Amino acid sequence: MAKRSLTDNERQVLFGLVHRPGLNDRELSEALGIKVSTVTAIRRRLRKADYYTTRRIPMMNRIGWELLAASHGRLSQTGGPNASAKLEELLGDRFPTIFHFSDSPDHFFFLSMAKDYTAFRRDLEDLRLALHKAGLLDDGTITTTIFPVGMTAIGNFFDYSHVLALAFGIEHRTSFGAQAGKVADIELSRKETDVLVGLVRYPELSDKAVAAKIKASRQAVSKLRREFEATDLLRTVRIPNVRALGFELFASTFNRFTPTATIRARAEAIERTLRITPQYFYATCNSESVLLGAVKSYEHFSSLRQTLAKHYEERGFLAGDATIHLGLVGATNIHRSCDFGPMVAALKEFDPRPR
Repeated sequence: MAKRSLTDNERQVLFGLVHRPGLNDRELSEALGIKVSTVTAIRRRLRKADYYTTRRIPMMNRIGWELLAASHGRLSQTGGPNASAKLEELLGDRFPTIFHFSDSPDHFFFLSMAKDYTAFRRDLEDLRLALHKAGLLDDGTITTTIFPVGMTAIGNFFDYSHVLALAFGIEHRTSFGAQAGKVADIELSRKETDVLVGLVRYPELSDKAVAAKIKASRQAVSKLRREFEATDLLRTVRIPNVRALGFELFASTFNRFTPTATIRARAEAIERTLRITPQYFYATCNSESVLLGAVKSYEHFSSLRQTLAKHYEERGFLAGDATIHLGLVGATNIHRSCDFGPMVAALKEFDPRPR
């Protein structure tokens, strides 16, 4: 199906699929007030035309991974027009701790997780060396913001609901919880690890199909999936194709804060930020924050930047100017899009228990 303007029903169904990814067609039909046959037809049509993809996100902090990191750097201009293809080849099956990686013509950005600081530094240095050898790193620098999960409030982790709500004119309320994430409060058995890996690696398959892939019973997969979801170890998200939907810009914003501008002190400002921005990722500790968004136009971005900068500056929250990177959606390549498959697959490699 050629990309085109969506009908009102298609916009409603796409928003519903993204906002409530756990609902089946009948449940979504009831929530939207649209016939179930129409919901099913639209869902199939939108998926076939690549208007969205499904991901399962394992909350790695729950099994002991302590750090979340947002990193960026400048691509070398000597890398030539094939820089993005070189990046794709360089990543390959390597660097499994990176779950999101994108590049525009002169800049790259990625999100990663690590068990601890030592593991993070090792992975970062390995990537920096690989980028340098490939002639892709402009000045040898990768700038990183590190978030200890136990001291970090995550306001959004790849939920595009508000992005679509603002674009489609749909009423949608956001909320912000100031509590930090839990760390190492769940221990998985070998069987549970196998099922978690299967569910994350094959997010669009049914429980029965996942069970066949990992040579387990459908009942075991379904039971553990429900347990993982009930304990918030596993989340399902749907990622819309913002290029097909006509978005113009990706934006990443890095802020540093004064010592008194703690998460608690900034709670109202954070809620305002989440309410008015088309963000799909937001993480903050007391000293820093990172926000990722998809913006319809530069004019919209400029207005948001001025509004929020004034709001934060008037309250004395900012420690210096924000670092902002913009990338044209049409010129941005996303090599890993919230893909935890390589990360969870690596769990089995380092499992010391007998196989």
